[in-house]
Amino acid sequence: MSMKAKQRTSRPKRLAPAKNIAEWRHRGVLRGQSLIELLIAMTVIIVGLTAAGSLIFSNIRLQEQSTERVIASNLAREGVELAKAARDSNWLAGLPFDNGLYEPTEPDYTAVPRMDGGEFIDFEFGPDLSVPSPALRMKRSAAASSTGLFVQGTGSTGSDTPYERIMILQPICSDGVSQVQASDGQTCNNVLAGSTKIGIRVLSRVSWTSRGINRSTYIVDELYDWR
Repeated sequence: MSMKAKQRTSRPKRLAPAKNIAEWRHRGVLRGQSLIELLIAMTVIIVGLTAAGSLIFSNIRLQEQSTERVIASNLAREGVELAKAARDSNWLAGLPFDNGLYEPTEPDYTAVPRMDGGEFIDFEFGPDLSVPSPALRMKRSAAASSTGLFVQGTGSTGSDTPYERIMILQPICSDGVSQVQASDGQTCNNVLAGSTKIGIRVLSRVSWTSRGINRSTYIVDELYDWR
């Protein structure tokens, strides 16, 4: 055998097929791990963004609810202040302290403050809690002199708001020993013999609907004829 033939037979052998398969499998495992890591990272990012978005929308909704409740509370407080102002005006005019704060014919103590152009007119005793009435709805005035102010009562004009306000002006009756409150259709003498009206329990309630949920707030105060 020649030297050339010996050199040919001494060339390096090719890698065994089994070794090549192992390398391919190793590379496949690395690719699979990279894909899993990518999916995990994407899942973490999506969960984080979803949580952040939910938190943002929740905060926005809470701010809306807070704003609505502040407006409703102020409107309820305004109702009580209007009743106080009416009593004080009666004193200054030398009238009975409850003049205009009840309807004597029935008697009726459920009312809405009639306001137009931002000015208080009187208490309207037609509306009732049990019967829906346009007079309950508060509106935003469109008048040039009172644009954006809340108005209420029969005949008031403006754009509707979600708020409705009603007031209950119950007589506080006393016979010198006990105190009771009269309701619509009752006088002090009906509920407590020999009693007289010494004050008014004012309840001002504002209700509204927000995203399909009925909400309400109210303020209660007692006004007395202490003059």
